[in-house]
Amino acid sequence: MLTSPTAAADRLTDGPRATLCMVIALVLACAAHRAEADQAGALAQRMLDRLGGSEAWAQLKNTVNGSQQNRAGDPTVVHAIISMDFERPRFRIETTAPGLYLLRVIDGPDNSWRIRRTGALEQVPPERYAEEMAWYQAHLYRTLHRIAAGDDALSLRMNTDGRLEVYTGDQRLVWFRLDAKAEPYAFGAYDNDLGSLTGPWDFVRDGIHHPRWVSSPDGTWRAMVKSLQVNVTLHDSLFTQPAE
Repeated sequence: MLTSPTAAADRLTDGPRATLCMVIALVLACAAHRAEADQAGALAQRMLDRLGGSEAWAQLKNTVNGSQQNRAGDPTVVHAIISMDFERPRFRIETTAPGLYLLRVIDGPDNSWRIRRTGALEQVPPERYAEEMAWYQAHLYRTLHRIAAGDDALSLRMNTDGRLEVYTGDQRLVWFRLDAKAEPYAFGAYDNDLGSLTGPWDFVRDGIHHPRWVSSPDGTWRAMVKSLQVNVTLHDSLFTQPAE
């Protein structure tokens, strides 16, 4: 079949026209992505300013948090001390109540152990270790530290519902809901869209603002901060497994 010169000319322009449209779409998408990133970055900076400033959060090496936890289950009141190392992937959580002593230490796959309710000392199973490390990776205060320090592994985004989100690669790590002053009143990790509620961030140590309380959305778990230390010496003995 013969093709008219006009049709042939039209076909010749189809390729360049399509390429131009793709380039324009890509430029617009990149501009929109950059605008979103700039908006998220500005909001994150406002949040950090509200919580003590980027400099104070960036210099954190660890936190030792003591809290009273109220729970729906038995025992209804426990006390917990969480020693969280920001420089190495390790932490220690000691939980006590009348007749109760629990301890777990996460310090690498071969040096993670726990003391159960029965008093038994055992190694942390591999599947539990993976869960504990996922919790560590999305830890609230460590994430704020990483944002303040400008960690290149993190990116900031705005959700369509107004939440500030922190990503590592394509995985959402943490999200924040902020009030009019850019102070978090709710946060969550990974795919958990319910998250936790936080009270006023007015517990201050060495310039770091810490929430006075944290609660599950339904109130079945609540934690009230009692003590906070930052940048203390975390001796290796704190993480060393005792003899049987």
